Amino acid sequence: MGSFFKRPSIRPQLWLIRLIGVIVPRRLRADWRQEWEAELRHREELLAEWDKLNWKNKLDLLWRSTSAFWDALWLQPRRWEDEMFQDLRFGVRMLLKHKGFTLIAILTLALGIGANTAIFSLINKNLLRPLPAPEPERLVALNNTVGKTRSFPLFSYPNYKDLRDRNEALSGLLAYTMAPVSLRHAGASERVWGYLVSGNYFETLGVRPALGRLIAPDDDRAPGAHPVAVISHRCFERRFGGDPAVVGRDALINGLSFTIIGVAPPHFLGLEINYTPEIWFPLMMQSEITPGREWLNDRKRDPSSWRAGSNPA
Repeated sequence: MGSFFKRPSIRPQLWLIRLIGVIVPRRLRADWRQEWEAELRHREELLAEWDKLNWKNKLDLLWRSTSAFWDALWLQPRRWEDEMFQDLRFGVRMLLKHKGFTLIAILTLALGIGANTAIFSLINKNLLRPLPAPEPERLVALNNTVGKTRSFPLFSYPNYKDLRDRNEALSGLLAYTMAPVSLRHAGASERVWGYLVSGNYFETLGVRPALGRLIAPDDDRAPGAHPVAVISHRCFERRFGGDPAVVGRDALINGLSFTIIGVAPPHFLGLEINYTPEIWFPLMMQSEITPGREWLNDRKRDPSSWRAGSNPA
């Protein structure tokens, strides 16, 4: 160890300067290293020879050599100017010289970037991003099929009831359908997405209310018996100002009065990627939400956007 520090060429402070000098622009490196080595040698001479220095002076000299790192960083813009800026200036000159080619290149890049962005956004939204529901990997969708051709995922309510009542393989079987509704509040009406859901919808998904309560099986036993609704947290904040007193109030939906019984948690956005619900109703309120389309007792496929979902055990 003693022989290491006796050789002036590899004294620690000089070795550190050579190491830091690697990041200095090449055309400035030799002068930069010579200046810093001269300064450190001069400082060493002022203190004494390295072998005669005490540990305090040796540490002070090493600490001084670390300042070269910040000096090397300060020189980095010179590297960019030498390498990157020169290339950029050359590229701009060539583009200005050939304006027709430049225009075609810009349009091609714009179209390519736009198309790739649109495709990735669609794939990310429909394939990569998980469903906005608790434990989406445990959900199964049940759909009708006709022969060998899989139809649009529709399901009749009577078929759903049969499967639900005879279910022995799944921990729960739920159903829902989407419908645009008119929500009137504070003198203004707005079209929002509403979901008609089975009474066990929230229970099967393990969703807990942020305020009040959620739709329960008792709310979904008799047609038209329970005009109640659960609003999304987004609807709660944006349309009702985040007022907790909204629970228990009445809201006009499709011109009818519904009692708001609860607010869904912020993270719950339903089971669809493309349609985010603002409000949920019991399935038995179908005739009030979608009048003229009585399908609760129709075993044929309903033409509405019907879904049936399940949660495996």
